Amino acid sequence: MNQFRLVRFETKISSNVDKEDWNNQLKQSTVSTASQMADCFLPHQLTYNSKPFFITISNSLGEIVGQLSTIIHFTDYGLKTNIISKMLNSKFRFGTILRWSHGPIIYDMDNAEEIISSILKAVDTIALTNHVNVISGTSPPQVENMPIGIFKKNGYEVKNWITYVTDLERDIDDVYHALHNKTRYDIRKGEKSNLEFEVSTSRESMDYYLKIKYPDKKIQEKIKTKYDKFNDNIWKSLVQNGYKKNFVIKINGKPEAVITNFLFNRNVSQVGVSTSNNNKYTGTFLTWNAIKWASENGYRTYDVGGANPNPISSKEKGIELFKSKWASKKINYYICTKIVDKKKYRISRIIKQPSTIKNKLRKISKEV
Repeated sequence: MNQFRLVRFETKISSNVDKEDWNNQLKQSTVSTASQMADCFLPHQLTYNSKPFFITISNSLGEIVGQLSTIIHFTDYGLKTNIISKMLNSKFRFGTILRWSHGPIIYDMDNAEEIISSILKAVDTIALTNHVNVISGTSPPQVENMPIGIFKKNGYEVKNWITYVTDLERDIDDVYHALHNKTRYDIRKGEKSNLEFEVSTSRESMDYYLKIKYPDKKIQEKIKTKYDKFNDNIWKSLVQNGYKKNFVIKINGKPEAVITNFLFNRNVSQVGVSTSNNNKYTGTFLTWNAIKWASENGYRTYDVGGANPNPISSKEKGIELFKSKWASKKINYYICTKIVDKKKYRISRIIKQPSTIKNKLRKISKEV
């Protein structure tokens, strides 16, 4: 554990914490989501040897006034990686990235700028020690007065993003009647189409999402090889412990749509959606039933996930429109990115394109 004292606050950095203590502290804030809980990145740690770091800020009374959970990925585990990029990233760590989601959590908003500044200095310390190339994180969606300027002062590029959050402390019938007529119509059509909604309790549901998203058999085999262990670890560490659930729509017993949700602190965060084209009502019917399930099980909010506030394609426009129709509140939040080593960052982008590697590396070497 590293410790260093600032003028007013004490900063602690650790690669492990007491999980119960960490999570209980998070629950002191209604805006905390599963993305900041202690085990959020455990599947990455178990599968890819990613390394978590936990930052806490305490005041002079010993009270925790800020928290941030982060993870460092030393390898790129995306589908688009190739043999060359894997080899070079393994040797030179071109793709090392530090990430966080829905943080930091601040308990003293009067001193938020100073607390966040302390957290970002701690992030820089972690990044420097671990040869991180890129730092990227998102602010908590339900904190509307986040002093985002402090991120810019600390060298982050800040991108506006939006989400829609449905208040579930209302009666669910009130939520339903607040939906647009077309949305209610689609829900009724889904019911008449004999769509089957289930909250999955099987490991098999971890595979539904990718099979629906990638119907091509060859891609499915590639995905199974690449992500089977990762999905096993998600199932064991998150799903079986109640922090993540898969909501499924079936037609005649066949999975046609899946939503994956994070569950924590009475907040539901939608982190993945995959739907087939076999029934046009599956997406709406599934989302409504997931919201209804959350309401019936005592959750406070349902966040349908982020969208581009300035959509540049018909696909992005459709995503934003769909997310906006759940009797929800539109909320701005931010994606914050800091390039620590610009040269390594450029190389990491290039090596994902084998056909252009030689020419671009030659150009960079001449510039340096």
